Amino acid sequence: MPSSENLRVGIVTHYMPPHTGGIELIADKLFSAYGRAGFDVRWVSSLEPRDGFKADPGRIRVACWNGFERYLGVPWPVWGVTGVKQLGRLVAWADILHVHDCLYMASALTAVLAKRARKPMIVSQHVGHIKFPSALLETIERLAYKTLGRAVLRRAAKVIFCTPAAEEFILRLVKLNSGMMRTIPYGIDTARFRPVGPSERSDARRSLSLPTAGQMVLFVGRLVERKGVSLFLEVCRQNPSVHFLMVGDGPLRPRAMKNLTWWPSIDPEKMEIVYQAADVLLLPSHGEGFPLAVLEAMATGLPVIVSRGESFAAIIEREGAALCAERTAAGLCGAIDKLRATKGLAGGLGNRGRELVLLNWSLDAMNRQYLKVIVDVAERNSRP
Repeated sequence: MPSSENLRVGIVTHYMPPHTGGIELIADKLFSAYGRAGFDVRWVSSLEPRDGFKADPGRIRVACWNGFERYLGVPWPVWGVTGVKQLGRLVAWADILHVHDCLYMASALTAVLAKRARKPMIVSQHVGHIKFPSALLETIERLAYKTLGRAVLRRAAKVIFCTPAAEEFILRLVKLNSGMMRTIPYGIDTARFRPVGPSERSDARRSLSLPTAGQMVLFVGRLVERKGVSLFLEVCRQNPSVHFLMVGDGPLRPRAMKNLTWWPSIDPEKMEIVYQAADVLLLPSHGEGFPLAVLEAMATGLPVIVSRGESFAAIIEREGAALCAERTAAGLCGAIDKLRATKGLAGGLGNRGRELVLLNWSLDAMNRQYLKVIVDVAERNSRP
């Protein structure tokens, strides 16, 4: 078997940065971690947005049709012949494949090619069932999981659950041997995403050309229905004395409002400053795994307001690190009012959130666990 110094690892995702999303950000962290560990690593994903970087060492971006996301908010890029050829080259080159989520076209193609080439494949499952407003989309998703999803998961040498929602859903979907499964939570760079005092918060706002006075409520995520974009904007309309900052892009772009700043994109290296500029993160999403934005906000010491009923929300509410609200404008406005009116509540939630991230969602711990899985699976595959 190749040693860890020359082990060839192929990563496959539906998107990669500069496209924004939790899966691509975690994959990006692991791409860097594998390289630092001495692995030879290549990453194949979609060229989205179309003007994204094409030349980037180790990263191979293939042309795709992204109409499902553009028009329906469904992140399912369709690859052409060029993409299939690039995947074939990646599988032929790699000693082990690391696929993120089981339901994408690229994941299914990798599973087929890896089986033919007798190459081991790891699947990191980030999400479970996603609720769509359309009954047709819900039906298609269920059928896809029962066919395509099951097939990909059964061909994996190891299935890694990244979130409680993913683990709960997948274990109902398919029967897996205990040796095939592993739970590795997301990891956050807590040196980068850290709490700041009032002076640094003001500096952060000035550096971003944001209002320096008053409460600021932050939203970070794709502008799609399941993120609760319409609810966030309604809360914005009902609170004209509060400033709202929305970071993300998608089909549900907001109209101009006096108390709303919207950035469709931002330099990823500035994201910690965005959190430091805010007073609270509001994410009224549903059908989530564990939004990376919530963990980054908690690491920064921000109180977070999330939708009641989500698996991840129940965990952090139980630990005293979040306010869970009914997924209505009235419920979310009430949570913001409670945060303002209750002395010490915001600080207590922020401090507890930071403690939990340090304890349970360490970037170093995530990287170490993945490195061990990669080496163990590759070693087992090389045995006669």
